Amino acid sequence: MGRLFDAVSALIGIRGEIDYEGQAAVELEMIAYDDKGKAGNKGYPYSIIEHDGVSIVQLKELLSAIVEDLYQGVSKATISAKFHNTVARMVCEMCQLIAEKTGINQAALSGGVFQNRLLLRKVVSSLESANFSVLTHKQVPCNDGGISLGQSVIASLS
Repeated sequence: MGRLFDAVSALIGIRGEIDYEGQAAVELEMIAYDDKGKAGNKGYPYSIIEHDGVSIVQLKELLSAIVEDLYQGVSKATISAKFHNTVARMVCEMCQLIAEKTGINQAALSGGVFQNRLLLRKVVSSLESANFSVLTHKQVPCNDGGISLGQSVIASLS
């Protein structure tokens, strides 16, 4: 997910090169707040296909629509807000597809992408509206810090 945020950040001219991991994603999130709600719940198109029993998110439409918005002069803030809306919708839709196959209606949100508070808030809201029980990090970081802790715990059991 991080590379998708990096790609969109570069595509719309926010950050082409980074000085630290997550910088482009952080700046993409921050500019979304400048939209001040103009984007509403609008998002970009994407599709999910099934291939050999695996659901795959196809991003061609999303990237094409972002480029079209750039050509139309849509602000970076609005593009970023619409992108965040889209990713939240994607996550919710994928969780719903998995729930249909497995009967599991509990989602654990983890990984560095969920340091993005805007995205986290949108995803939690969408999942809860779809009757999911949502688990998020409280005491352990959702990014590499949590991985390090897990590795330490496993090592101590050896």
